[in-house]
Amino acid sequence: MMDEVYFDSVGVRLGRRLDLREAVADGRYPDAEYVGNALLAVCVSDDEFAPDLAVAAARQALDRRQPSAADVRLLLHHGTYFQGQDVWTPSSYVQQQTIGGSAPAMEIDQKSNGGLAGLLIGASFLSACPDDATVMMTTGERFCLPGFDRFRTESGTVMADGGTALLLSSRPGFARVLSCVLSADPSLEAMYRGTRLKDAPHAGDKPLDLRGRKARFMRKNLDDLEDISQRIASGFCDTIGQALEEAKVAATDVRRFVLPNNGRTVRWWTMLAEMGIPAGRTTWEFGRRVGHLGAGDQVAGLEHLLTTGCLTVGDHVVLAGSGYGFNWGAAVLEIVTIPDWVRP
Repeated sequence: MMDEVYFDSVGVRLGRRLDLREAVADGRYPDAEYVGNALLAVCVSDDEFAPDLAVAAARQALDRRQPSAADVRLLLHHGTYFQGQDVWTPSSYVQQQTIGGSAPAMEIDQKSNGGLAGLLIGASFLSACPDDATVMMTTGERFCLPGFDRFRTESGTVMADGGTALLLSSRPGFARVLSCVLSADPSLEAMYRGTRLKDAPHAGDKPLDLRGRKARFMRKNLDDLEDISQRIASGFCDTIGQALEEAKVAATDVRRFVLPNNGRTVRWWTMLAEMGIPAGRTTWEFGRRVGHLGAGDQVAGLEHLLTTGCLTVGDHVVLAGSGYGFNWGAAVLEIVTIPDWVRP
């Protein structure tokens, strides 16, 4: 069990909804992947940059609880992709546009597992504070051309634009953190490294080719493909199992599992079903209409469950993430109250 750490407030800002049938019809998204992944829509930001989406989400979270700037002792910002400028500090930008103050602001880079990594860091920070304190965590993503093709740069999902925010507190909030676990398998790091390191960032004249990097890695490891696939999926599922064990909560007692917004071709969906966790107990129906928000899927999914009345006091919720590296994270929450901002 963790020390007393709570989710105090959350905020979400999503781009406009694009029906993926439109992207299939005009050739942007392959029909075979549309069928295989079973995703229906993706959120797209036409004019808001990634840090601005994070700012909008943070302002919503702050409006819902209104802590003072002095209460926020640390700001953690996560971005999977480009944040709008080279050699810049988007975490400080988010801070300046929201709470101001003098708390340290920093970025965490675990790609799509950044939200869970930040949660463990934030919880550990709060446990070391001598008095009541708050950590603000934000994510911001905008996957757009020319540097990133949301439909083709990566496989198994469609990348979405949006921002999320979480206020993590040592004072009682709406959900108590019972456990948070991170794990890793760095032997799989080369899958996304490519053939060589470079002297400068991606030029942006054409989209990144993450699929190509992965395909070259797979060709070098043809005899181990099944083992690699199994290790990636098992790392995700085993981390969930460890978080449940540390929280002393059985999987059958979990009301909802908030998972990455990945398509059904991703192997861990099958493994979860074999563990007795069907899609109906996850955020699948929400995620397939949003797309993959990088490190923001967990907060966005939790906010959706709260605002649509899917959770009640006493429910257990699991948040789980997976990022390149490979890194995995999982946390178990207990809903202790339904916040005023979701009540009719």
